[in-house]
Amino acid sequence: MRFATLVTVLLVAACGRGVPDGDDDDDAPDAATAPDAFRPDATITDFSLVYAHSGTELFRLDTTTLQPVVIGTFTNTGTQSITDIAIDKDDNMRGITLDRVYTIDESTGDAQLLAELDPGAPNLTSLSYVPVDLADPDGAERLVAAAYDGTVYEIDPADGSTTPLGVYGEAAGGTIRSSGDIVAVRGLGIFATVTIGDDPSLPDHLAVIDPDTWAATPLGTGTAYDKIFGIGFWRDTLYGFVDLGDGVGGTIVTLDPNTGVATPVNTGAIRWYGAGVATDAPVVD
Repeated sequence: MRFATLVTVLLVAACGRGVPDGDDDDDAPDAATAPDAFRPDATITDFSLVYAHSGTELFRLDTTTLQPVVIGTFTNTGTQSITDIAIDKDDNMRGITLDRVYTIDESTGDAQLLAELDPGAPNLTSLSYVPVDLADPDGAERLVAAAYDGTVYEIDPADGSTTPLGVYGEAAGGTIRSSGDIVAVRGLGIFATVTIGDDPSLPDHLAVIDPDTWAATPLGTGTAYDKIFGIGFWRDTLYGFVDLGDGVGGTIVTLDPNTGVATPVNTGAIRWYGAGVATDAPVVD
């Protein structure tokens, strides 16, 4: 699969514009005080906005060092865990527990209740904003979640109501079910982590999702990991966030978008419950 370049974005960690130098004839920043981004031949930091989380804490993945950077603890969720997050093109973050939808401050982790989820809906743990038209950078988006049985729903964050959109479908090994997450980025497409058949302990597959039917096409023979509960993307890399279990921790992997192969890049004490990235994340060919 070849990524078509839609947007190339450089997000600069030092976002100040500098300070005036006091010279009425020149408002450019002094060389001594100018941020690095404004120096000649400066190296501009690529500030990743891939977010991931445990049940109680929000993190940002530094894609340069592959280290998680803690942002803060989720508030106002009671005894429930955040099971996944989603971010729209305007950088609005939403999160879900098993029965509620929240708005989340991506700079602090503060969560505020938006609505109770439709009580008739099954537990929804795979969450993403998905553009209605993946080729339209300014088009409408909808909040989408997948249930364990592979049914995909649209969630109305205003009232928590859910509308079925489609199903992942069937494969040679049985029903394709949601194993952890779904992610959509303009210029990239829609990916999800799925299981095939009725045994949830089998390795997850990375799958390509059809934006019209929501049918899933699993890639390769599996990732060798189960419980890939989060997916993120930045520039040219898909990232997976794995829950290894209580007392063990979690692993961050890269996911090959052609073969579905997972390669571990960071293992630590954090049990990963989910991840997300804005639908306009930069895509580099």
